[in-house]
Amino acid sequence: MNQIESQPWYGLYLAAVSAPEQQLVERINAAEGAINRRLRDLQDDGDHSEERQSIKGALDALEFLRRSSQRS
Repeated sequence: MNQIESQPWYGLYLAAVSAPEQQLVERINAAEGAINRRLRDLQDDGDHSEERQSIKGALDALEFLRRSSQRS
């Protein structure tokens, strides 16, 4: 497991992308909350560019899932 995969936000992100439809919004919200907390932690630390890039991809995927679930 690498450093990013060991972060709490990453586990919540994986739970959201694999969530059944009835739990999707709840898990997306939990993942986004954890990501936002992590971004606050990283705010003054410029040494996490790889994690920031992974976070951006995760947020994009979560937004896609949220929009897709609203169309159903």
